[in-house]
Amino acid sequence: MIKVIAFDLIGVLVGERQIELTSDEDKLERLFGPNKSDSEFLLCAQQKIGDDKPIVDMINDITSKLYKVRQDNVFERLKENYPNIRLIIATNHISFVKNFINKSFNIKLLDDIIISADIGKIKPNLDFYEYILDKLNIEASELLFLDDNMENINGASSMGINTIKVDATMDLVEEINKYMTSK
Repeated sequence: MIKVIAFDLIGVLVGERQIELTSDEDKLERLFGPNKSDSEFLLCAQQKIGDDKPIVDMINDITSKLYKVRQDNVFERLKENYPNIRLIIATNHISFVKNFINKSFNIKLLDDIIISADIGKIKPNLDFYEYILDKLNIEASELLFLDDNMENINGASSMGINTIKVDATMDLVEEINKYMTSK
């Protein structure tokens, strides 16, 4: 029985707008993703764009300009259908993305936000998924994990975690409903 549904952020809950970034913004954005720590990210960012730039402010600007929520009310719709299932975001990113998450989603409906830079583990490494299972005190078979990256799906599946490979046209709630009724 599924007790937790985990969502990747970029490519699952959030898409990227086709916008032009400044040179410095582009350099920073290319560093987003699998980061084991914010300090590692900030060190690389300072080397790429210089020590005198307000990096955290730039990150917040980039995420608010670049990212857009793919589907409204996903968490609300899921809580209506599955009030006892915990919902989490589990993503490879820097922790500064929490500002975007807090502004863009009803975080009262989220049970946790797990970010690679906060925990020092990245997908598709198995220790990322083990962290989720241990933290939430669940078995692999009790987790449904949604991601758009096949390597991440394969990593989770290899541990016995239930998965849905997401594509850009997919209605997340419909896919989860299909999955839940097939079990």
